[in-house]
Amino acid sequence: MALRQPYCRSCSHPSHRSDCGVDDCGCVKYVPRPPRDLEKLRTWIVTAAFLVKNRWVEKEVKVKAGGLVGALTKGVREAKLQAVKPRTRILQTKATLLPVRATKR
Repeated sequence: MALRQPYCRSCSHPSHRSDCGVDDCGCVKYVPRPPRDLEKLRTWIVTAAFLVKNRWVEKEVKVKAGGLVGALTKGVREAKLQAVKPRTRILQTKATLLPVRATKR
């Protein structure tokens, strides 16, 4: 999982020039957003099916995300990268989302 760049909370522009306060966007009040807490992310199983040339191609992936929409988006993107070639035309997409229960020890 790639780390996010720090972004300004007021203008949502990525930081530049070693967080000096003056960025390329002209925002003088640079306030970095706190990074995501990795412990709050939940594991989801996403099953994506893509209709390619009159046949369905299915792929199942596990993703970590904070909510439903983020998990579905990450899962469909990752499944698409794994299942089909980059320039393949996809006619229709179906996705199913299952939360993975955390076992407390």
